[in-house]
Amino acid sequence: MSETRTIVGSVAITLLMISAGCSAFAGGSGPAEKTVSPTQTPEPTPEIIETQTPEPTETESTLVATEGTETETESTTEGDLSKAEKFEEFDENIQYLYDSDEENRSAEMEAFPDNDSYHITVEMRDTTNFTKTRNDRLNPLWKYYAIVEDYNNNDGHLPERDHTYIPDTVNVTFTTEDGGVFETTHIKYIWAYKYYTDEWSLRVFMAKYGSTTEEGPAYHEKGR
Repeated sequence: MSETRTIVGSVAITLLMISAGCSAFAGGSGPAEKTVSPTQTPEPTPEIIETQTPEPTETESTLVATEGTETETESTTEGDLSKAEKFEEFDENIQYLYDSDEENRSAEMEAFPDNDSYHITVEMRDTTNFTKTRNDRLNPLWKYYAIVEDYNNNDGHLPERDHTYIPDTVNVTFTTEDGGVFETTHIKYIWAYKYYTDEWSLRVFMAKYGSTTEEGPAYHEKGR
């Protein structure tokens, strides 16, 4: 009987041991075995390097001035007259004064706009007559002065004209009846203007004009 108990106890212990072992392998209440996964090293994300397209560099271009002969052109705005056109107006005035001359003096005119001058050739009526010779010499001076006065008066008589229409210098050649050069002289605008503004007296004005007189090949004393 006791042996039987001993065998039964041994069997019971064995069964308990087997049961405990099975429950441990089945996971029961024991700690679960951790599976360690190998650490993965993250692969580096390739950096996208933005390639910048180089901007075109502006090359400063140096302008090389070409040397050449510059032709001067008289620039005129619309409505303005050139020097030549203004001198045509002056020429018309001189012609008018000679055409209306009571003494019927004969004269030829030529304008030179490029050097701001004008030329009058006057045929003297009688170089042997003192009075006629004296009057013929002074006549271009008074005609020129009359235009200077008109163009500077600003009285509405010639509203569109001013001193720029008047040649700075008027050269005068006096000829004899047969065409020989008797005398030459000239008139300057500034002289006429000074007389016009009363800066010069009549005497000074006439003396200045007379001082420019030069005798020509056909000059003779009879007209003095």
